[in-house]
Amino acid sequence: MTDDGRAGDLALLRSAASRLHRECEVPLVFGGLRDEHGVPVTLTLGEVTSDLATITIKPSRGLGGKTWLSRRPAFVRDYGTSLDITHEYDRQILGERVTFLAVVPIVVRDDVRGLLYAGTRGAAPLSEAALESLVNEARKVSGEMEIRDEVDRRVRLAASVASAGPETAELQRLRDAFAEMRLIARDTADLRTRDRLEALLGGDAPDAEVSLTARQLDVVSLAAAGCRNAEIADRLGLGPETVKSYLRSAMARLGARSRHEAVAAARRHGLLP
Repeated sequence: MTDDGRAGDLALLRSAASRLHRECEVPLVFGGLRDEHGVPVTLTLGEVTSDLATITIKPSRGLGGKTWLSRRPAFVRDYGTSLDITHEYDRQILGERVTFLAVVPIVVRDDVRGLLYAGTRGAAPLSEAALESLVNEARKVSGEMEIRDEVDRRVRLAASVASAGPETAELQRLRDAFAEMRLIARDTADLRTRDRLEALLGGDAPDAEVSLTARQLDVVSLAAAGCRNAEIADRLGLGPETVKSYLRSAMARLGARSRHEAVAAARRHGLLP
């Protein structure tokens, strides 16, 4: 995996953890992505010590190692007294005063790519809604990683075909690859993946006139109608932060410093009526 790819995956995991911590009010969220040594904890939200960052999860060790092998979510109601897991990481986990602890593996094509934990302190466990959100967030991350993998594979295929010469069968494979990439660009919720694809597909050609992606235009159009970010998010079925990202990227393309300048520039370029 390239450094850019790993950074993108970490950003996906960070966004998922942030939603759990902020929107679902999960007291402690932490996790990380697998490397050659295991799964180091590189992301923590709500921690009271710095010790979690010293953990590197290994297969079969602790609750995370158990889910690594089973590839299934798991939880313990009282971490300190649980007989169902090994306790190599007790110093760090109990140092956070954790009682209830849940973890979901990030699985891409049966390959464990990371772990996402959620925990509470005191007698109250995580609510069923919070547990469901934990599972859903981990699955979203897994899905976006799978899309990234497919994008990378298609890009490599397109590059290899382009360098092989204009043979008819190879050109057809290239057309198929670009058609698939357009579908992925349409369906992915990850902005970095979408921007990479749109650049590859010619949306950012240096000599092209100013243009916006379909979703950027949706956001700017609603901003032109006077909608605030929360209303735009509700109408488009997006998160508020995603709306901000689309608006920022649209402003960058239009050379605007505010949403009002973006609307004016979009009209000037004939993108809005």
